Amino acid sequence: MKVYISGPIYIPGSVPNAREHTDAWRNEATILLESYGIEVLDPCRRKAIYDPKLFTPNEIVFRDLKDVDDSQLILMNFHLVGDKLPIGTVMEAMFAWMQKKPVVVVSDDPRIVGHPWIQAMVVRIFKSIPEACCYINQFWNEETK
Repeated sequence: MKVYISGPIYIPGSVPNAREHTDAWRNEATILLESYGIEVLDPCRRKAIYDPKLFTPNEIVFRDLKDVDDSQLILMNFHLVGDKLPIGTVMEAMFAWMQKKPVVVVSDDPRIVGHPWIQAMVVRIFKSIPEACCYINQFWNEETK
């Protein structure tokens, strides 16, 4: 099973400790999912996302959509930092939904969990990465059935 991990990517200078906010939850989710034998597709895996001189926006978007395409499930982190609008994350949710791929969201933000579009497009919402990863393993991972 492959899981694409989606969530805001904080470019250096956009929020204090931008890289730490972007990487911490991704590392946690990757460790947990891989411990269940689940392959993780992380858009930050090449780290080039932090340097806009390396890739054009079109290259980044097409690569991310290919990753969603190649995955069986999307784990989305909507724990937001600062005023960052998670436009790319929302677009990935819609793309996954249109492909009938399950989306699992992590958030306790009432603007996210209470939003009708989010509620309509996701299979479950959890407050923490560990809860969401455990659910993905128990409910969606064919290897554990």
